[in-house]
Amino acid sequence: MKEGSKVVGVQMSDRFIEADVIVLAAGTAVPELCRQLGIEVPVAPSPCILIRMNSKEKLIHKLISNQQFEARQPTSDTLIAAEDYIDESEENGPEAVGKRAFETLRHSLKGGENLTLESIRVGMRPIPEDGYPIVGFHDQIQGLYLAVMHAAIALPPFVSRLAAKEIIENVQMDDLNSWRLSRFSV
Repeated sequence: MKEGSKVVGVQMSDRFIEADVIVLAAGTAVPELCRQLGIEVPVAPSPCILIRMNSKEKLIHKLISNQQFEARQPTSDTLIAAEDYIDESEENGPEAVGKRAFETLRHSLKGGENLTLESIRVGMRPIPEDGYPIVGFHDQIQGLYLAVMHAAIALPPFVSRLAAKEIIENVQMDDLNSWRLSRFSV
């Protein structure tokens, strides 16, 4: 919620939480949340196939992104891969693409033969209009901080550190300057 040109808090279903700064890092929901504040944020949803697998051991210690697959292992027993959404056809639908990715991982990773498929789902990625993240305080609404990006696996640790510094220390981090929402109003 805002009063005049300043955010004052968040209205939950059962209560109001007062805040000096609100960070909107809600993916594809950011444009609708911002519309409620009277501003436009040029972000569109883009489908992505998410493949969740169970593992008996840690197979991936970082992020693997190559021409064959993109995968990470957030816990020792869960592995997640992402593939581009093509269409709903039998050959290129989410189920077919997900199963091919699963088999690729089973055969590509040392210990991959022990993977079991848990689920294949379509998720929505937030894609800013120009493909680059939107990060920083809004120019006209005091206390509103936006953090919207597609590269949800690799960028958050970097962006989170810089955003925290901007919010807590009230400084502008040069590394984020090209990602400000204001670039769309030029």
